[in-house]
Amino acid sequence: MKNILRKINVLCIIILASILVTQLHSQNISFFYDYLNNVEIFDNGNIKQIEHLPLKTYQVGNNSLAYEDNAGNFKIYHNHYLHNVSNFVSAYYTSNNLIGFNMNTQLKVFDEGAQKNLSINMKEYFVNDDVIVWFDDFEKMLKAYYKKEIYELDDALATGTMNKVILGKNIVAFVDSKNYMNVFYEGIIDQICFAERVKSIAAGRDIIAFVEEPVNNFQVYYFGEFIEIEDFEPISYKTGDRFVAFIDANNYLKVFSNYKTQTISFDKPDFYEIKDELMVFGVQNYFKVYYNGKVFTLESYIPDDYKMNNNVLGYVDQMGNLKFFDGEKTTTISYESIIDFQIHGSLIKYKFGVNSEQIYYNGKTYKND
Repeated sequence: MKNILRKINVLCIIILASILVTQLHSQNISFFYDYLNNVEIFDNGNIKQIEHLPLKTYQVGNNSLAYEDNAGNFKIYHNHYLHNVSNFVSAYYTSNNLIGFNMNTQLKVFDEGAQKNLSINMKEYFVNDDVIVWFDDFEKMLKAYYKKEIYELDDALATGTMNKVILGKNIVAFVDSKNYMNVFYEGIIDQICFAERVKSIAAGRDIIAFVEEPVNNFQVYYFGEFIEIEDFEPISYKTGDRFVAFIDANNYLKVFSNYKTQTISFDKPDFYEIKDELMVFGVQNYFKVYYNGKVFTLESYIPDDYKMNNNVLGYVDQMGNLKFFDGEKTTTISYESIIDFQIHGSLIKYKFGVNSEQIYYNGKTYKND
């Protein structure tokens, strides 16, 4: 009865998480270069100039644009406002929600418009959507930032070094100084097993998949619960947002999601790839996409160039046309000869001709003229 109630609670969390993800998809940030090389921010259909010279570097998340301007100043555009963060930055990493950056060994995070100091003597760090993990070289401690709080994951004073870290979007697998594999999730640390028994492991959102020796059974840590999916080790597996896809011992392509395992294809896929909520795969040269429990057949060939993010996919077809899958249907959005295209948030930005850039968002095309 307790397990049933727990699963009901988790399913409610999944539904709420899906609503929050939909809200996140509405935050779509990108930018244009106009014909004078001015930088114009695209913010949910609103366009305004933020720089008058090309950017030195940039990274785009779902709701933020982090960049070094032409003079090397580090800036972040977020929530309709341009933040002048620092006159220099050593490195920065933009995820869909968090931005981690460092000035030499000093580590900081930009979270929902506010900056927070994480460490003055960081040795190495990793950034994903909702969590940042780093090794504090002064305290000899592995730490994590999650939901505006700092957590101590492992005291490595005896060894003075950081062991293996596998970072998911909101979940972390790590080997501690006693050589045990652990998982950090929702502020809690759970022990998986002795690290040498973990044959392989991968992390996504709300899920960690792994194979444990010597039995070689396939398991997941899913919303805080250990679940065995298969008795046999899969040929391969990959994780996404709240699901794992794998090729089983019979070469079937399967997906575990919402506590159920679904066979997606009884034919061995030519390939499969996961990003966020989507899985694209090829079966007998058909280009297919899995999203939210459904399979869509998009083309009778495999495109050479495709990109995906959140729940959307862009690709160039055999005629050179740019197509866009929005989670429900496919639309041809350009018949021009495409030079390059990118997915930012849930929009697609593409280039063609001489200095021509356009953004397709919410069924409408925006131009840089």
